[in-house]
Amino acid sequence: MESNRQLGYLLNKTLRIYKSQITTEFRKQGIELTFEQFVMLRMLDSNCDMIQQDLAHVLQKDKSIIVRQMNGLLDEKYVDRLTNTDDKRKKNLTLTSKGIEILNRLKSTSNDLSDKLLAGVTESEYAIFKKVMLKIQENGGVED
Repeated sequence: MESNRQLGYLLNKTLRIYKSQITTEFRKQGIELTFEQFVMLRMLDSNCDMIQQDLAHVLQKDKSIIVRQMNGLLDEKYVDRLTNTDDKRKKNLTLTSKGIEILNRLKSTSNDLSDKLLAGVTESEYAIFKKVMLKIQENGGVED
């Protein structure tokens, strides 16, 4: 099946376009964050018990990369490290009020970009796209 051979190329090219455009939109707003940092903020917004190791595992990135990205978020005061109540050696990552504020701006920008990129895509086409993407994730053994 020819589509199987092109899957990686199509997914990669689409993601590169999205990442490039979202980063450009962030910079237009004076926000110097990477796409990866945006993803980290979103993950921390939905799970306040995460540690850097958890982020590295979920994002399938080396811990050193996560540390560098996280240091930028800590420097900007978007994230705090808090001692874990169960294990004093661990530091939970949590969004600050500044982090929540910037995340809301970033989400709005992301939604606007999604609307732009999905222009002309019908609801039924999007439903099919979503179903295919979820099937690919399921076939790849990725848990949400």
